[in-house]
Amino acid sequence: MRLNTIPSAAAAAVCGSLALLIAGPALASDGPPAAPEPTAVAPAPPDAAGSLDTVGSLGETLMLGSRIGTGARAKTLDSAELQELQRRLRAASGRLQRSVKTTDRAAEVPAQLKKLDDDATALLKAVGAEDAAGVTAGVAAVLADQRALLVSVPKVLPGV
Repeated sequence: MRLNTIPSAAAAAVCGSLALLIAGPALASDGPPAAPEPTAVAPAPPDAAGSLDTVGSLGETLMLGSRIGTGARAKTLDSAELQELQRRLRAASGRLQRSVKTTDRAAEVPAQLKKLDDDATALLKAVGAEDAAGVTAGVAAVLADQRALLVSVPKVLPGV
């Protein structure tokens, strides 16, 4: 009987010491390490916030113009979707125009936005009339308007 208890006791002692060896450092510590103190992030200067609005509006205007061009060239046309895209393009163009500060360098941006809207309207009329040559010319005109915006809008951003 005694022989059975000594091996059991030895096995228990070995298991206990292994458990303490593994868990010992965790039990000895005061708890999990403290999280670093959060630091305050300096707010962006007002010019940067305006620049972000301008860049975001430019991106949205370009994206909607390209979606109108892609939709106009699609084999299956959804005129309701194209009209909705044009409405959203006008709204994005308005936001872009408001975000661009009125300076001498920004004088050309409103005229370019107006031309983009006029060319998008002409493109949608060509789509409605099923005029393939008009659609091709309209897509090229919208693309040219977008390229002009890509050149002129960055000029009005501060630091450029």
